[in-house]
Amino acid sequence: MKYLLLVVALITSCLVVTACNSHLSGVESAELRKRAYRCATETNMTQAEIQVCKNIQRECQRREDAGQYDC
Repeated sequence: MKYLLLVVALITSCLVVTACNSHLSGVESAELRKRAYRCATETNMTQAEIQVCKNIQRECQRREDAGQYDC
């Protein structure tokens, strides 16, 4: 039973991360740069905002690896 719950949690988290990444892949360069700047300068963030910023950083890194220096 514990194994099944672990597998379900792992699959769910993978889907959430994939959904977040695919959502950000459609964001224009200027908007992504603006969001990344806000993340870098914000000092008091909630856990949800921190997760969004991590996703933004991940998208910036993905674009950088592809030769697009948007952030």
